[in-house]
Amino acid sequence: TYGLFPCSRSLPGSIFLIFVYGMLLLKGANLISDGSELLLAIMDPGLIGGLLLPILGALPDSAMIVMSGLAGSKAKAEVNVAVGIGTLAGSTIMLLSIAWGGSLWVGRCDIERGAAVNRKLTRMSDFTGTGVTTDSATRINSYIMVMSAFLYLFPQIPTFMGYPHDPAAALIGGIACLIALAAYCAFQVLFPELQKRQKEAAHVKVMKAQTMKMAAQMAKTAGTMLIGEDGNVSEAALRTLFEKFDEDKNGTIDRDEVRKMMQMLVTASGPSKSSEEFEKDVQWMMTELDRDGSGRIDFAEMHSGMRRWFTEFQKTATDLKTPQERNSSKVWENTPLINMEEG
Repeated sequence: TYGLFPCSRSLPGSIFLIFVYGMLLLKGANLISDGSELLLAIMDPGLIGGLLLPILGALPDSAMIVMSGLAGSKAKAEVNVAVGIGTLAGSTIMLLSIAWGGSLWVGRCDIERGAAVNRKLTRMSDFTGTGVTTDSATRINSYIMVMSAFLYLFPQIPTFMGYPHDPAAALIGGIACLIALAAYCAFQVLFPELQKRQKEAAHVKVMKAQTMKMAAQMAKTAGTMLIGEDGNVSEAALRTLFEKFDEDKNGTIDRDEVRKMMQMLVTASGPSKSSEEFEKDVQWMMTELDRDGSGRIDFAEMHSGMRRWFTEFQKTATDLKTPQERNSSKVWENTPLINMEEG
């Protein structure tokens, strides 16, 4: 054993432990992510996203590095800490290069008149005519990400200059990292733009779950099931919901009819909203379902949107193990945010 933790000297045992510890870290990361959504929904986004979450996110890595240096001789502890710091530095560089650059490549869209057109990619091999459009807050945070990599140069500068390792340089680097962390947290608390977006994303997730839940209840009242036995959104059940809100029976749902649907959704969910928040939700629903921008939602657009939402919930419902559970209403009923808001 290694303290309280098991260890192995064989290759199969080491691979098994890597897998086990990796799954534990993944589970912990998912718990932090779910908890952050709940905190953002009930507390100030600047304090949560700018102060608490960065510290919680850094704890697992720092705890592993500290624990690796607590056992064995001084020489062994130095080697373990050096390996841990090197691994952490490598993972940070990977996030700044592969993960960041890869997300830009995967999320690129056609550039028209100097801006990316959302969800439109017709020039797959065009490197100059496709890309993403960012706002000032995203650009500032990307600069901060790049600048954070330079903090690792503090203990390396003496080595680059031909001097032996200097503990004072490592101390200066550590102090610089603490100062940078404090400055970053202060910046995020004072200017919580990205945290506000996270809060908005959490709210959108709740809206989707509440809409799916309302549709399922209405389908059940009509004697059918929203999710069929094949695990897909039932067209017959959704047609019942569509015809209920298509009051003028013209085959489409306009903005006024969407507003009535959203009013029913707000009444069912419990907490009241201001008129400004309500109109934002109405606009979100129109933007989400009215894909052709006609100002009206036809049945095909609603069916496509509900299927898309159901697929999204299936991907995030990692706690549901059996196919029967993942192809049922449990994928949105177990959403922590919807349970909290309704409570």
